[in-house]
This record gives sequence, C-alpha cells and structure tokens, in this order.
Amino acid sequence: MMELMWASYEFSGRSEHEASMFEPIPTGETLYLTKKPPDTTRMRKAFLADDELFVIAMLRDPRAAVSSRHPIKPGVYFSSFRRWQKYADAMEVLNGHPRFLVVRYEDLVSDPDRVQTALEEQFDFLTAKGRFADYPEGVQVSELARGSLNGVRPFDPSRIDSWRQHLPRVKGQLAVYPELLEILVQLDYEPNADWTSILDGVETYAQSYKEEEPNWLKRQETSLRYWFRSRRYLRDRGL
Repeated sequence: MMELMWASYEFSGRSEHEASMFEPIPTGETLYLTKKPPDTTRMRKAFLADDELFVIAMLRDPRAAVSSRHPIKPGVYFSSFRRWQKYADAMEVLNGHPRFLVVRYEDLVSDPDRVQTALEEQFDFLTAKGRFADYPEGVQVSELARGSLNGVRPFDPSRIDSWRQHLPRVKGQLAVYPELLEILVQLDYEPNADWTSILDGVETYAQSYKEEEPNWLKRQETSLRYWFRSRRYLRDRGL
C-alpha cells in the first residue's frame, strides 16, 4: 500500500521503507508518507490527539495472513492468528474515524479503482498522479521494498485464495485458535463453517516461530517503550 500510494499521489517525501510514525518527520515536509505495521496496536493515543495524522490500515483474510512467508525466513510462516487478531482489534477501535480508513486486501486486488475512489472521498487533500489499476507500470521501488514484497506485481485476484495452498498451516492455526471460525463469518469472509471440509484428511502443521505470546516482562518493556515514544511524539507535535 505504501508503494501504491507513493506511485499514485503527490507527497513531499517518504521513508525509504519502514519507519515508525513515532519518529520525527524530516524538516520541511508537508505531506509525508510512512509505514510501520507494528504501530497499529500502539498508536491510538497519538492518533486521536493529532489532527494531521491520517492512517490507512490493511485488513486481510486471516487464513492468508497466517499463510504468508517473508524472504528473510522463507522456511517458516511469518505471522500467527494471535498477531492478526491484535491488529484487527486495534483497527476496530478506530474504524469509522474520519482520519482512519480500513482497506481490505481482497477489495484492493479485485477492484482497485473502487478502493481508490473511496480513499479520495475520505482523504480529499490527496492529489492524484496515477491510477491504482495501472500499478506497477513505470514504478520504481527501493531494493528494500522489492525484497520485502518478493518483487513488484500487478494486482492478481487469484492471490485472494492463496491460503488454499497452505492447508496444513491453516488447520494448525484453527486447532490452536478455534475462534477463527467465528471471525471469518463476522467479517464476511465465509457465510458459515462449511469451508472447513477442505481440511478433512489434511495433516496439521505447527511451528514455534512467532507463535508464543511474549512473556510478561517483555510485554511490560514494550508497553513502557511505546508510552515514552507516544509522549515524545505528542511533545514534538506540540500536543
């Protein structure tokens, strides 16, 4: 989404790849573009206080999210349903706020023009210079982004069901997080639980990487660190 926004709208500047919203914006910037997914669960206080902060949050079918892999660790799955749920809960708290827009991955790859129209209606200060549907024609991305994205590709609706190529992983996550069934219905990804029939006879896959909840001390350290970062952000913004 960050590369798509950079290619389609006028910005004064951007972070090279990932940079937290809590980091100071370079001097002289008027409309600056950043991304840092982990900020999603820690941004509420700063977001609500800063009228000049606008956020696009990406939501994806949790089965696809838990089936994703990253080039730096291609042999393991990079996210769990536990992590997806934390992000989704944080999005739900802010969903509907005029400076916060949730975009479904499935809508974006199926009808990018419709998503772009909705985005421009909500964030009317944006100046377009390209169409989402034309991406990535003529677009140059950084090597960091290219590596993270596994290359740059046109929109491909077939990727919506990419999780079906990882059924052992999906079955393993469902075994640990049975609430996944209800979530899929609540978010209109499935009408009911009938889809689970495709898991019959599939061997369950489990892994330890990124599956366990951080211990109490680690959670406290992270919360304290973000508390200080939020305080510094609000102070630097004069809020």
